Amino acid sequence: MSFRTRILVALVLVTAVALVPSPDGSRAQLTHLRVRDWLLDARDSPLTAWVADGRMPALAVEVLLSPPIEDPGRLAAEKARYARIAAEWAQARTHGGTPTTIDLGRGTLLLTVRAGSHGIAAAIAQPSGAAASLQVPYPDRWSLLPAVLAIAIAFATRSVLGALLLGGLAGAIAHVATAVPGVTPSFLDATLHGVRHYFVSAVWQRSLGEDFYLRVTLFVALLFVTIGIVARNGGIHGLVALLQRRVRGPRSVQFCTFLTGIAIFFDDYSNCLLTGTAMRPLADSRRVSREKLAYLVDSTAAPIAGLSIFSTWVVYEMSQYRLPLTQVTRRDGTLYTANDTFEVFLASMPFRFYCLFALGLVLLVILLRRDFGPMLAAERRARRTGQVLAPDARGIVDVDAVVMRPTAGTPRRARNAVVPLAALILGTVGCMLWQGLSAAPLPGGEATFGDRLRHVLANAHSDEALLWASVGALAIALCMTFAQRLLSGRETARTALRSTKALYVPIGILFFAWSLGHVCHDLGTSLFLTALVEDSLSPLLLPLALFTVAGGIAFATGTSFGTMAILLPNIVVLAHDLGTATAFTGDAAAGGPALMLLCIAAVLEGSIFGDHCSPISDTTVLSSLGTQCDHLAHVTTQLPYALLASATSLVCGYLPMVALGPGWWPLSLLLGLAVMAAFLLLFGRDPDAAPDAVTSARPGSG
Repeated sequence: MSFRTRILVALVLVTAVALVPSPDGSRAQLTHLRVRDWLLDARDSPLTAWVADGRMPALAVEVLLSPPIEDPGRLAAEKARYARIAAEWAQARTHGGTPTTIDLGRGTLLLTVRAGSHGIAAAIAQPSGAAASLQVPYPDRWSLLPAVLAIAIAFATRSVLGALLLGGLAGAIAHVATAVPGVTPSFLDATLHGVRHYFVSAVWQRSLGEDFYLRVTLFVALLFVTIGIVARNGGIHGLVALLQRRVRGPRSVQFCTFLTGIAIFFDDYSNCLLTGTAMRPLADSRRVSREKLAYLVDSTAAPIAGLSIFSTWVVYEMSQYRLPLTQVTRRDGTLYTANDTFEVFLASMPFRFYCLFALGLVLLVILLRRDFGPMLAAERRARRTGQVLAPDARGIVDVDAVVMRPTAGTPRRARNAVVPLAALILGTVGCMLWQGLSAAPLPGGEATFGDRLRHVLANAHSDEALLWASVGALAIALCMTFAQRLLSGRETARTALRSTKALYVPIGILFFAWSLGHVCHDLGTSLFLTALVEDSLSPLLLPLALFTVAGGIAFATGTSFGTMAILLPNIVVLAHDLGTATAFTGDAAAGGPALMLLCIAAVLEGSIFGDHCSPISDTTVLSSLGTQCDHLAHVTTQLPYALLASATSLVCGYLPMVALGPGWWPLSLLLGLAVMAAFLLLFGRDPDAAPDAVTSARPGSG
């Protein structure tokens, strides 16, 4: 992408912020989302102080909105909606290992909510006699500023680290300047306090001080040390030599990468890093561009983790709609129960169009040997010149510092790489099983094997499992190295140091990306986008609208999990009520559950799509890191493929489901695959074809 094009893209992104309308008709929804976000805060919820012996009082709610709600029935429904937040919070604590229930015998706890022309105010008493309060403005279009600014600067300057830093600082200053409704501090005060808020709160307390992020960072560092050692002791080169005898060309390499990604179905982080680092030397030897390798890794990791019923994703996805599911009915009129979440997850599987089409597109690209857009140029460069990276590429790591080549005479033994990497995979699965089994007793009675396995996954912590498994993999690599006398202690230490030195920039990118997400949370970016779409909602187009807004939220904030947490608890009842009221599918009783399933799937898929495209997403960064690809080159080459899969999901997936009914999903899947294949055949080109063959194949050429 030329400098002029990059500048144009940056200007378009920044200009688009000013054109986004304000959802003036959605004050009630914005208020509810803001108060819910405050009460559900895992770090500092005002409900925490009221828990004693695992029990807490119920919420009694007083709601004063401007303009006021005149209809008594609607006002009662609004109060009940706020009261349910306490049940959501108790469920989240229980899911996190701290069983919490609502005890009506302990009385009620008053929550007051007020929303006027300037902003939102809420208060709840504390046992000490004081009151915890919330006073914030309504999120507006400028809540999009940090993400848009970071992406625009990254495209214009190709400096991802600096772009994330500047975007986060701008967002923190905007947050401080608008934090108190009706009060505007001076520019100097806003700047000074904004800088402090960014570095102290967003970076230090909520990123560097968060155990989950630290465990992920340690996992990345230990994995790269392990990879460096098994490369230096000849293991990686032995593995490549072994695979080279079976992999004959670029298409075989790509297919092998795809199968490896499918095999690591249980977690997207380990998938991105393991598949990328294991397949990179083989892809280089067969002249597959780093951009293509990063696309294959990224487009397999999240979709397969999102679809797999035995992954770290599925339990989180189900937990987000577990409580609201108990408030709606099945087709026969009986209420769903909390135990029906997996049944609903399976029922929504045929409508998971983006993940299915993203995986299908990867296969079609490999089998048809077709690429298009910037990816085609990257693949032609790699095939014809052997340059797997562009000459002006800025790799996310220093390749020379990471690729440790064995010294002359060092034996190339594949087992020295296979055993530690297999230990990492098996160790992760084993740790998760151990955590799940030790956390809570297994369900008895007539529970199936699947029920027990899902129970185990619900109580497992993948970040801890990955960390301990990486420690074990490193220990095995060291033992094998020393037992065979392949490296001295000094060489091993030097190799480990060189491996970690190369990670300073990518780890900085990860932490600044996480910090930017915290700033977006402070500004209410996701809440604003949610209300924006719901402000102009059409019941029959609800799945399409939810897919779009989920994609926008995940793209702007870089997190699919956060997007699911915002949307899923709010759309289950809404979609069910709309499906019943409009007699979706021609039957009011069946229409509610049918539209609900479509909307759950649309939110899950839109979240993964936006996260998949976002340059500030951790999985996008990790894909670039594992394959050692220029990060912006990965984003720009993958984006057209992700847009093709998402457009196919909308046009061939959700639109027919709304027009014809959910029963036509097999036709949608076949139609989508056919459309993507036709697109590749019409607009794609074989990167292996000679230039004159490409020219002669075009209509009108002689």
